[in-house]
Amino acid sequence: MKAVNFDEIHFQKLENHKIKLSTVCQIVDDSNNPIKNSILVSSILNNELECFTDENGYTKIISIQDEETPLLSSSKEEIQSLFKILFNTSLVIKETRQEKQELQNFPLGTADFENIINKNKLYIDKTKQIYKLIQTSEACFISRPRRFGKSLVVSTLEALFKGQNELFNGLDIEKENYSFEEYPVLRLDLSSPSVSSKEELKELIHEKLLRNTKKYGFSKPIKNYSSFLEDFSNHTNKKIVILVDEYDKPVLDNITKENVNDISNELASFFGATKSADKFVEFLFITGITKLSNVNMFSDANHITDMSTDKDFDAMFGYTQEELENRFNPYIKNLAIEESLSVEETLLKIKEYYNGYTFSESERPMYNPYSILNLFQKNNFKNYWFESGTPAFVLELMKEKGFDISDKNALTYGEDLFDKVKSSELTIKNILFQAGYLTVKKNKEGEKELIFPNTEVRDSFYKYFITFFAKKGLNYSVHLKNIKNAFISKNPKQIKEVLNDYFADFTYETTGSEKLYHSLIFALLNLTGFNVISEVLTKKGRIDQYLENGDDIYIIEYKYKHSAKKAMEQIIDRKYFQKYLNTDKNIYLLGINFEKDGEIKDDILIINPRDKKELESFINRNNK
Repeated sequence: MKAVNFDEIHFQKLENHKIKLSTVCQIVDDSNNPIKNSILVSSILNNELECFTDENGYTKIISIQDEETPLLSSSKEEIQSLFKILFNTSLVIKETRQEKQELQNFPLGTADFENIINKNKLYIDKTKQIYKLIQTSEACFISRPRRFGKSLVVSTLEALFKGQNELFNGLDIEKENYSFEEYPVLRLDLSSPSVSSKEELKELIHEKLLRNTKKYGFSKPIKNYSSFLEDFSNHTNKKIVILVDEYDKPVLDNITKENVNDISNELASFFGATKSADKFVEFLFITGITKLSNVNMFSDANHITDMSTDKDFDAMFGYTQEELENRFNPYIKNLAIEESLSVEETLLKIKEYYNGYTFSESERPMYNPYSILNLFQKNNFKNYWFESGTPAFVLELMKEKGFDISDKNALTYGEDLFDKVKSSELTIKNILFQAGYLTVKKNKEGEKELIFPNTEVRDSFYKYFITFFAKKGLNYSVHLKNIKNAFISKNPKQIKEVLNDYFADFTYETTGSEKLYHSLIFALLNLTGFNVISEVLTKKGRIDQYLENGDDIYIIEYKYKHSAKKAMEQIIDRKYFQKYLNTDKNIYLLGINFEKDGEIKDDILIINPRDKKELESFINRNNK
């Protein structure tokens, strides 16, 4: 066996004084036949490598070396030659992949525990945490973002309390000597159908309760929730189990409407009844996205324990790194081959795209299960979670409150993130955090901050933000390409033209405020891949926007119904650029003014502060 047909080696400088060497070659046997669909191992200067061959025996080789490695001091031709020799010297086959490898099917499109187990679909065992949950509290609530496995946990609890012990063979709960005693179960999924009034919600709850109790031969009309629960328990001669999934969906669907508190109060009457009927309830479990205090779950129904940030249950929803690497190992290898990456590089890419959600003080990062299952099903990196449902209620709330997404001060970390609030008083920060669009992470200084958890959420959020406020038919990818090229060219006329074309896709209703201009530009620039920071603090004020691309820094000041000249005067008078003069970066100051209709009529001003003549010319012109 040997490696042949090497491509030219490519060199890429990495952080921490590392160099990445990469090339492609073909692996053949002694008869020069391609070695297909195999996992190979080799080493180059003590750097162990794992490679995967495709249908034609080709593989990508990647080696990370220190800058000071003697090999790298040689000529490119010598490095190429030594690379081939070293790789071939220790090359062995680790494993031959079966072309039709039998893998478990994924539980996409279902959150039914019984269905998943009976059809031998992939199940990540959460029964250890579930067992601890039912031993810890008899009435509890946990909030998690959508598509995070809440319904599957509810379904698992339903099977558990119905005594379906045969479904739990080989799972962790089997080791706990759990009795699997059977109880009557009331399961209420409030995610559908949608409701728009208190009356519709009441009808929905009644319909779901009666459908559940009918299975047990109980069909008494509901006069009040408390007596109904008590009578049902007496009918079955057992304490009952209540499982409520997506309790807050009726509220979030109506979050910007005047009757939202009426809808919340109807929920309050049901959850309050669970306390009145407490001695007839064996276990109560509630899931949702947000924490709403005026549902009285935490006031009138103060027997319910909020375990949303409890570290013992932070891994009960979603996948941990360990679960990903252990249970998805063959899928990871398949994806690595598809992406022409090593396993290690593939894991890093998966982490960048889909990891980063944290739910407790332990800050254990979790993967979104919906995205992970779709990733391995389709062997393609896409924004699966976000595309599975647009966050309309979040954007509607932003629109109503005139929220500026570029204002990082409005998104600073605070303990109020975990507060329970009235539905009519939900803040954008609360919603974005509790719905999974932002997460808490410590920065380099050890301070907690709110950030997007991963690439999928960040990019998707900005795209949906733009399309939500735009006219139908907007092609943001065209605007994205144009704005990127305009900034790289540093042509003020081109930047003006591109921004005017961009804002022509928005109506006056959506662009009639300075905050929205900031937000829409901020969203577009973030999608370029540039490093964009808003509200950068200096000694004499805040920079509207700081943009960095390679060796170029742009310091931007926006004005609304003033002039580009005023914007540039502010940058220069307050010396926003001063601290960046000590860097070796190119610096460009931009003054931009928007009119009320969203159009930029003034010429955009661009000044290089390192060019003293150019800077003095602007200052002197203004002093005349």
